[in-house]
Amino acid sequence: MSSLPANVAISSHPCFISKLSLLRSASTPPKETKALVHELSLILATEALGRALTVEKTGEKGVTPLGVSYDVEKVTKSIALVPILRSGLGMLEGTIGFFPFLYYISTSIWF
Repeated sequence: MSSLPANVAISSHPCFISKLSLLRSASTPPKETKALVHELSLILATEALGRALTVEKTGEKGVTPLGVSYDVEKVTKSIALVPILRSGLGMLEGTIGFFPFLYYISTSIWF
């Protein structure tokens, strides 16, 4: 493989590789294709954002249903997603639902 820029990572997650193989198959029906794109986007987002984000304690205390107290932690960065073409739009749906602190920028190009 040719050398890639430092900010490009290739996923070696076993679930990602397996689902990508199913997505590539010509025999995968459209309904399953949409579900696979959703699942792949969750795996990719989790891997990518796991490296980029950090959490900080807010100073607040929370209490679990069992009465145990804990320090509340929140993500400190804001991330913007810009989907590229139809594939990006399909992946956006799963990512936004999983990471509610993300912002997305919608772009439309009309010819």
